[in-house]
Amino acid sequence: MVYGERVLRVLLPFVLAVSSSAAWAEHAIIAGGFTATTAASFSSSPGVSGFYAAWQYRTGSFVSGLGLRVSGASAVNPIPLEAFSRNGLTIELGPYVPLLAFELGVSGLQGLALPPSMRPQDFNRAENRLTGFFYVAMHTEALRFQWKRFTVSAAGLDVGTSLTAAGTVLRLNLELVSVGVRW
Repeated sequence: MVYGERVLRVLLPFVLAVSSSAAWAEHAIIAGGFTATTAASFSSSPGVSGFYAAWQYRTGSFVSGLGLRVSGASAVNPIPLEAFSRNGLTIELGPYVPLLAFELGVSGLQGLALPPSMRPQDFNRAENRLTGFFYVAMHTEALRFQWKRFTVSAAGLDVGTSLTAAGTVLRLNLELVSVGVRW
């Protein structure tokens, strides 16, 4: 069998699946509330809460979208904004539509709490530099349902890390409740 035939045999089912679902596509605007925290070796953030809005595009089982999270400013998070891109997969099981996605973002919400005064300041600055602005996370919405044009989700979870020193900083984000309108 020629190499080109092998590639065609492997890629053809994928191309057919994507092209057949491309005829059916939907968009959605989603809004909700979130709470987030960041943890490193010896420090953690006091946690932030706020609102988020996102645009989502879905064709077949593939989901892609952009969003923005907004929180109140604090000494730990002087830039209370976070922008993200999310790409993943979903499956329809009647009204139940769980989502598993990969998220990449730029965050001003990842600062660590001011440390106890007994710790050296240079150690605190070094640990805070690990948080960085860019992050990567896995996102899941296990309690996600749709009725007609509306999508409702509860307890969406992001687990990720800063890209500055991947694996040294843990970021957790809980999307409490979100409501979306599809068209």
